[in-house]
Amino acid sequence: MSTASKRSVCCSCGKLVPTTDVYGICDQDNLVRPLQGCLDICGRHGTIWDFCCQCHTALSLGTIPKFSAKNLVNVTMCQHYPDALDDLTPVEECLIAKCHPIGTIIKLRPGGHLSPINYKALRGHIIVIPQDPGPLLQILPSPELRLDNLIKVIWLGNRAPADTDLKPFLQVRKDKVLAALEYLVQHNHLYHDLTINHQMMDTWSDDFIPPEIRDNIICLGGADHHEREGYTVKLQVGNYENDLQAAQDEGFDADDNETLLTGSVYTDVNGERQDPNVRMIDALLGIVTGSRRQAEEGESTEEGVTDRHPHARRKIPVISYAIRGQATLANSWEDPHYFTAAFPTLFPTGVGGHLDQRTVPVSLVAFVEWALNHHSRR
Repeated sequence: MSTASKRSVCCSCGKLVPTTDVYGICDQDNLVRPLQGCLDICGRHGTIWDFCCQCHTALSLGTIPKFSAKNLVNVTMCQHYPDALDDLTPVEECLIAKCHPIGTIIKLRPGGHLSPINYKALRGHIIVIPQDPGPLLQILPSPELRLDNLIKVIWLGNRAPADTDLKPFLQVRKDKVLAALEYLVQHNHLYHDLTINHQMMDTWSDDFIPPEIRDNIICLGGADHHEREGYTVKLQVGNYENDLQAAQDEGFDADDNETLLTGSVYTDVNGERQDPNVRMIDALLGIVTGSRRQAEEGESTEEGVTDRHPHARRKIPVISYAIRGQATLANSWEDPHYFTAAFPTLFPTGVGGHLDQRTVPVSLVAFVEWALNHHSRR
């Protein structure tokens, strides 16, 4: 492997950086003293600590490195990561999270030869935009949690999946979930008031796959070689995920102070959207019966129907609400506790989110770029 392709871990920010850009500093050097106790051991070789160019420059100038633990960014050192939160399955992570802004898609296949282009499992994410958002959960595991709404499993194989195929990704270990919750209640300030649902957990077996997930596995028998394995996109001008993003480019100028935007798809998860075909039929019936005025209203209003004719009397679900004064839509990204409570395995102590108060400001875009380049890949 060439020197240019080798990467090392910065002990300060935890990012993977080219080895050629690393600065080695002895642990007795005065530059290291401000960060004593806040350095990741993955970036240490003997008595030498590896620093990236950005962190080294900050230390040389006598300032706090932007993405260091001293600035409340890289706060979880690998040598201090709690065993209770390590090696959890996606299902177990859902059970201990206080909110769920994302869902998970898991694509599995029977065991076979592993190679860079032949995977036994692929994992991706979907964004969940709830139409009825609620407060952070205060009782975990929550009896109202619908795991089949958050985790979708696709099985690609000529036979039905066995437990050995599913357990590494979908199993729930009662002792593992209990240990994780007990750790969070003791060490995470967002979980101090949490009530552990022992009554629900007493009904669990020691090790099981949730039936709501198993019963909703999508089985595909055909090959998937034609599918794209994956892609990444930089938020730069002229680099688009899809046609919609390209069309919106003129109205969006991404910079370090803007909220991170990327292409997405949303759907009416609660089934409350009105069927457009029903509106069209009502409009046509209005024309046939001579009520052109009603037909025009049907095309221009959200409800599109009245009770003036028998065909319009059926109850069509619509969303209606009244607002008094100025209304501001809630934004989960603006809640400092929402993000960290959603990912307790990333923030075991509840500290280190993108909205924490810092000496050196860190934008959301910069925070995401740091997280995607972190060596732990959590």
